[in-house]
Amino acid sequence: MRARPCSFAGVSQSERILEAALQLFARQGYERVSLRQVAQAVGLTPPSLYHYFASKEALLETLAHQVAERFEKATAGLAEGGWEVTYKLERFCIAHTEVLLSRPEQAAIFLREAPQHLSEPQRSTFLERQRAYEERFERILREGLERNLFRELEPRFMAVSLLAALNATATWYQPGGPLRPSEIGQQLAGVFLRGLIRSW
Repeated sequence: MRARPCSFAGVSQSERILEAALQLFARQGYERVSLRQVAQAVGLTPPSLYHYFASKEALLETLAHQVAERFEKATAGLAEGGWEVTYKLERFCIAHTEVLLSRPEQAAIFLREAPQHLSEPQRSTFLERQRAYEERFERILREGLERNLFRELEPRFMAVSLLAALNATATWYQPGGPLRPSEIGQQLAGVFLRGLIRSW
C-alpha cells in the first residue's frame, strides 16, 4: 500500500521524509515498511535517504518525539495553573483531542508503533516522556481529590483510562463530520466530569 498523496510545497527534504514515514508507519505498521518504500515515496534512492536519517528506527524515534512535543505544548501549564479543576480537566481534554485529531496518524505512532518497536535505550526514553505527559492529567485528578470535589478514585488508573477514551476517537474520527475535534473533547470532558464530581 502506498502512502496517500500529500503536498510537500515549502517543506524541507527531512520534513518530506518524515511525512512519508508517518503515513506509511501509521497505515501499514512499522515492521511492514522498508526504507526503500519511504525513499520511493519522496523520490529518493535509499542511499540518498541515509544522508538525512541513519536508519528506519531513527525515523520512528523522531516522529514519536515530534508527536509528544505537540501534546506537551498544547497542555503546557494547565495542571499547574490557578484555574478551577473542572476547567483544567475540560481544557486538557479539548487540547489533547485537538492535537490527536488534527493528524489521526499521530495516534498510531505515539500509542502503538513507538512503544512496540523502538529499541533500548530509545524506548525507555520515549516511555518516560509519555508517562510524564500522563502525569499532567493525573495531577489534575489529584487536585480534584484533594479539594474533595471528585469521588474517591485511583488517580493513575483514572488518568490512563480517561486518556484511553480520548485516544480511541482517532479510530473513528472523520474530518468533515458533525463534530469538530474541540467539540468532541468538550463533550467527552462533560461525560467524565459527570462521573467524577461528587454532586453530579
